[in-house]
Amino acid sequence: MNLIGRRRLSHLEKRVASVVAERKRREPEVMAWRRQAALDHATKLATLIAHGDPQIDEPLAIAWERALAHLGLSGTPQELLFYRLPAVVAALPGDTENAKIARVFSSAPSWLLDFCAASLDCHVLGVELPKSSEPESQYGRDGLREARDAWPDLPTGTIGAGRPIPNSHPPRTLSAEDILDLVRLLESGEENWLRRDRHRHAEIMAKIDRDAAFKHDYKSAFKLD
Repeated sequence: MNLIGRRRLSHLEKRVASVVAERKRREPEVMAWRRQAALDHATKLATLIAHGDPQIDEPLAIAWERALAHLGLSGTPQELLFYRLPAVVAALPGDTENAKIARVFSSAPSWLLDFCAASLDCHVLGVELPKSSEPESQYGRDGLREARDAWPDLPTGTIGAGRPIPNSHPPRTLSAEDILDLVRLLESGEENWLRRDRHRHAEIMAKIDRDAAFKHDYKSAFKLD
């Protein structure tokens, strides 16, 4: 190898080392954000299930307000709810926080767990999501878009809102890890992506592209075209 080749190789090695070091530096931050986001979301979802009596044809915003009213928390600012809602989960039956969450999730209909992306919470927190024999959830286009946009918040509308999407079941197309990464990428903005972020996005999109049954509707609903 000549001098120019050695210099190029040395430059590439330094770049690789820099990328690897940055990834290792960011990993604890990403994992901490994931866990806190999943815990906050699971807390809100458990509150909704236990006290809101959500119905499939009723906007979840109504059930959420009903839950807050039942707890005497109507009108409480969002920043204060962050401190008040953990006590709701603490009061649920179960020996541990995960056991409490698992128990209340197991009492919920599968459409609600799907719509609110409970699988993401369970994946991050290590909670076993209850298996269900209920029919697959039927999304509308607007419902699917909201399911993607909401986490780590709760959706406010209905799962079937908008034009029906046949044979759609996003959680089975992408893994929980895929969805978490996609949420992170879209929130950060493409202009801020590093090379590995673009590679990860392409990898996720390839999985969506392979599912021809609802490829077009899914990509449109998730604003991925």
